[in-house]
Amino acid sequence: MISRSTLGSVVSMRSSSSLEIQQDSGSSIESEKIISEMKKTMKSNMIVAALIATATFAAGFTLPGGYIQSGSSNQGMSVLSVLPKNGTNGSFESFVIEDSIAMLLSMSAIVIYFIASFPIKDMRTVGTYLLLGNILTLLAMLTMVVAFLDGLQAVVSTSSFLDRITIVTYLATFLIFLKLTSFSV
Repeated sequence: MISRSTLGSVVSMRSSSSLEIQQDSGSSIESEKIISEMKKTMKSNMIVAALIATATFAAGFTLPGGYIQSGSSNQGMSVLSVLPKNGTNGSFESFVIEDSIAMLLSMSAIVIYFIASFPIKDMRTVGTYLLLGNILTLLAMLTMVVAFLDGLQAVVSTSSFLDRITIVTYLATFLIFLKLTSFSV
């Protein structure tokens, strides 16, 4: 939480009972420093979002199970998308959808961080961009992990032991994510 002294604002009451925020002379320098730190954080977070976008892009073209390489009419198609389900319980389809969502979320975060790199002097606007970008990046990370686990489950679906391990990993990932994101601001 940013205190009034950090913002350098003085709140005063007018006779009409409305609040008026006045900036004192030192607040401009402090505000610029805070904005500068926020923008440095956004640059680091943009690299993370770009790495997620790169990984999900690559995963979209190197699908689990590989590609059909015979001379049939299905040549070049994903093995798991053409063959019968064989107990995959829709894991391959889930993988493709989740991978696409992770790519979309990370690309959206990159766009937000890019827009925020323009010269913006309003601390609230920069803070909003930072928060929105962080949320999109965290959601992209979570979706990428779930997509990975679905891809893994689609490939090893014939092994009930590995299937159980995958389900336990799902739950552990979800619980860890909840614990990490439950910090108070």
